[in-house]
Amino acid sequence: MVAQVPRLSGDEWQEWATKLLSCHYGPTEFQRIPDHDRGDAGLEGFTRSDGHAYQAYGCEEPVSTSTRYEKQRNKITQDINKFLNNSAVLQRLLGSVQITRWALLVPYYDSKDIVAHAATKTTEVRSKGLSYVAPSFQVCICQEDDFPVARDLLMNTGTRSLQVLSRSPSAEEVATWSAANQQPSAILAQKLGRLPTLKTDVQRANFQNKVLHWYLRGQEILEALRLYPEVYAKVLEVKSHREEFLAAALVSGVPSPNILNEAINEFRATLQREVRELHQFPSEALAYEAVSDWLLRCPLDFPEA
Repeated sequence: MVAQVPRLSGDEWQEWATKLLSCHYGPTEFQRIPDHDRGDAGLEGFTRSDGHAYQAYGCEEPVSTSTRYEKQRNKITQDINKFLNNSAVLQRLLGSVQITRWALLVPYYDSKDIVAHAATKTTEVRSKGLSYVAPSFQVCICQEDDFPVARDLLMNTGTRSLQVLSRSPSAEEVATWSAANQQPSAILAQKLGRLPTLKTDVQRANFQNKVLHWYLRGQEILEALRLYPEVYAKVLEVKSHREEFLAAALVSGVPSPNILNEAINEFRATLQREVRELHQFPSEALAYEAVSDWLLRCPLDFPEA
């Protein structure tokens, strides 16, 4: 079971990439080039001072490394040809700016061959002697992770909510985890035995499986969020903060079933308030993960009936 943060593609990626670049360089430094009238001439936008030109491309995922490379290679080839063949349009757009870097901005790349292809296209462009190309010109490739500050700023402002794709673990995965972690599983069984709403062994066993489902699914989501360190750290901070208040709930006289529901609802509300970058769906799954984790580790318990 592997949770995934889905990568943007197509127009969604193009829009997000433009926002990243504008945030990174500043709105008066990065000049976006609209493509609604006769295309973009091989450029999404450029910077005025350094002459960094960008083209955004996000292929449909998931794909293999080789397929991703082929799609990104073809995009570089196609748009470098535009960059070479639209000299009149580009001279008019760029004015006195000379391009020092032409970069394909992608969500992710994982092949060294794409770097080699960029080097090949660098030689091709330099050989043309174009007036808008600087002697130090380079073709390169970069990805979303190269702009972590701009990405986190935009996500903090709610420009994009972070979704995580995950599936419910199978019964076999739950059984395997339970067998390998007998002590926390036994602790959970003891606690559920004190819940008055679970009156039979079958009910207790079913609910124990449900709690372990919550835990395993949430753990996969947390692992996927490691790609976004700031978001991951915020989630852990919220979890630690709410854990400090669990002892108060245990001595408050609240009925046992309500303790469980209140812990879930309060964690979810705090998470959605403090981690605004996160989509509602993973927030809910992480609320259930937190409660299941507390049940397994002992911070959350139920009083004797």
